[in-house]
Amino acid sequence: MTKIDKVSKIKVIINEKDCSEMVLVPAGTFLMGEEKSSVYVDAFYIDKYQITNAQYGKFVEETRHRRPSFWEDSRFNNPNQPVVGTSWDDALAYAKWAGKRLPKETEWEKAARGTDGREYPWGNTKPDSTTAVYDLDFDTGSPAPVGTHEAGVSPYGCHDIAGNVWEWCEDWYEEGKYRVVRGGSWINHVYILRCAYRSCSYPGGRDNNVGFRCVKNI
Repeated sequence: MTKIDKVSKIKVIINEKDCSEMVLVPAGTFLMGEEKSSVYVDAFYIDKYQITNAQYGKFVEETRHRRPSFWEDSRFNNPNQPVVGTSWDDALAYAKWAGKRLPKETEWEKAARGTDGREYPWGNTKPDSTTAVYDLDFDTGSPAPVGTHEAGVSPYGCHDIAGNVWEWCEDWYEEGKYRVVRGGSWINHVYILRCAYRSCSYPGGRDNNVGFRCVKNI
C-alpha cells in the first residue's frame, strides 16, 4: 500500500511482512559528514520508525530466532519501544526476514539530514525534550515509544533518528572489528545526536541503547 504522509508530504509504503511504514528518500546528492562533502545516493525506502519490540517479537515467533537481551526487563520491553539488545547479526536476520536490509551509512545520514547540511534532523537548533530522547540516567532511563517526538522528525519523515537508540548500519567502521552505529541514544549527550556524528559498536554486542531500522530498494 502507498500513501502520502500528511506531515512530511513524503511518499509512504507499508512493508507487508512486518507492517512497517517506510518513507521514500529520493535519489540525489546531499551534504555528508563534518566536511559536508557532496555525496550521491540512489533512491530507497527507509523505516519511518525504529523497529519495535512488537515487530521483533513477531520475527522471533515465526523464526525461533533468539530473543534479545533485556527482553524481560520492564524498562525496555514495552511493545512500542524500539527493540534493544540485538547484535548486528540479529538486526541483519530481522531485515532479511522482513524483505529489507540494513542501511548503508550514506543512506542513513541522508535520511536523517536531508540535503542542506543541517546539524540535527529537525534543523540547527540543539535538542530539547520535544525533539529527542537523550542524556538520561543509565540506571533509570530508557528509550521512549517510537513516534512520540514529532518535533524531531527528519526532512524525509523519519522519527527518533536522533537519540532514543543507536541504529546499526551495514558498514564496517573498522574492517573485521566494529560496525557503524548512528544517531546517538537515550544516554548520550547533545553533541552525539548530530547527523554527522559517527560511532561504532562490536557487532556481537547486545546493548540496551542500540537498535535499528531497515531500508528497502526501490
